[in-house]
Amino acid sequence: MFVFPRVRFKDDFMIGAPPGAKCVSTRTGWMNEDTWPEFLDHLIQHTQCTPDRPMLLILDNLKAHISFKAVEKAKSNSIVMLTLPPHTSHRMQPLDVTVYGPFKTLYNRALDGWMRSNPGKTVSIYQIAGLVNEAFLSAVTPRNITSGFKSTGIFPYNRDIFPEEAFAPSMVSDRPNPELQPASTGPSTSDDPDGTLPADEPPAADANPSTPRGPHGCASPADSDVPSRPGYVSPREILPLPKCPPRAQTKRKRVKTAILTDTPEKQAIEKAYEERKKKLAGKKQNSKEKGKLKKKAPKRKIIDSSSEESDVPVPLDDESPEDERSDPGNTDLNVGDFVLVNFATKHRSLRYVGMVEKVEDDEILTQFLRRIQGNKKQWERPTFAIKENDVAYVPKGDVVKKLPQPNRPGGTTQREQLFTFPCNLQGWNVE
Repeated sequence: MFVFPRVRFKDDFMIGAPPGAKCVSTRTGWMNEDTWPEFLDHLIQHTQCTPDRPMLLILDNLKAHISFKAVEKAKSNSIVMLTLPPHTSHRMQPLDVTVYGPFKTLYNRALDGWMRSNPGKTVSIYQIAGLVNEAFLSAVTPRNITSGFKSTGIFPYNRDIFPEEAFAPSMVSDRPNPELQPASTGPSTSDDPDGTLPADEPPAADANPSTPRGPHGCASPADSDVPSRPGYVSPREILPLPKCPPRAQTKRKRVKTAILTDTPEKQAIEKAYEERKKKLAGKKQNSKEKGKLKKKAPKRKIIDSSSEESDVPVPLDDESPEDERSDPGNTDLNVGDFVLVNFATKHRSLRYVGMVEKVEDDEILTQFLRRIQGNKKQWERPTFAIKENDVAYVPKGDVVKKLPQPNRPGGTTQREQLFTFPCNLQGWNVE
């Protein structure tokens, strides 16, 4: 299954893809809770698992794999989803052990061959599927797949597939979990009242020094070489082995291996899914309420500024259209008059200056003007110019105010298109 980092999927992405392959696209290019159920549908179609022939699906603890939609689909189609213990996928996933290594080598070889055949060109997203097909047929073979299950001890089952020395690196980070330490119920038999040994003293010699064992059952070389003669100083006291600091407490819940399709696990995942839905619904409701409050604030601000600063003797109120129509000049309009027209948007009201070109019963044909910005007195004596191809019919009810006749500077052809109004339009939100 291909996951491409694209918002919209194109069929060209699958040019030369392996037969039967499936392709999806996401914004990030990673598997998510929406695309993982699509992979399960693709898997069910090819495996044809039934209650008589259930399928075991081994996977890691990726968040998308543990989604409620995926677990519900797997449960209804006889798929047993088993997650691996944390930090073990590099040794227990068959694909990681025997398939991905040869696949990456062959893919790089196919990529080098394409670049030699196409000098000066770069590989795009449209060549990925074809290059994967060349490596897929040679790397993903039945021999490599069965070898991966055998090397990880999954099939044939082998619990002793990993030797003791494979656990040696974990000795550096062997730290007890504070929440897992059992409380001492009996009296301590040592000289230490807490029942613990000092960190700087070597452990007591075993009764049988020939068979010392490590934390995983393997012999510890440092313990086996310690003689029992008095006066001996262990190298561990001179140069102690490195140790990790105490485990930090985090709020993140630790994951563990689990059968996700079991009823208790499925119910826990469903409960977490419902809680997350309620939390998201609450956030959306809060954001809507905040948005409604924000919409009212600019209206009050416009009313105050227009009533205090505007020189036009007609009050302007976005919420009372009756006041806008109360100007007697709105009904007595003639060709050549200049008007202030109101356009209500979703969030605010904008006003444009226009020149009346035609008057009908309930509407007027208006040639709109654009405001010239940059002059020092742009609000005290605002200047406008004719805006080409901006003519529209406007209802008379949208006319806020009939403006006085403007002054025309004249002189040149360009200046003849300018109109300077002898009024203050500050606070009217004129565009």
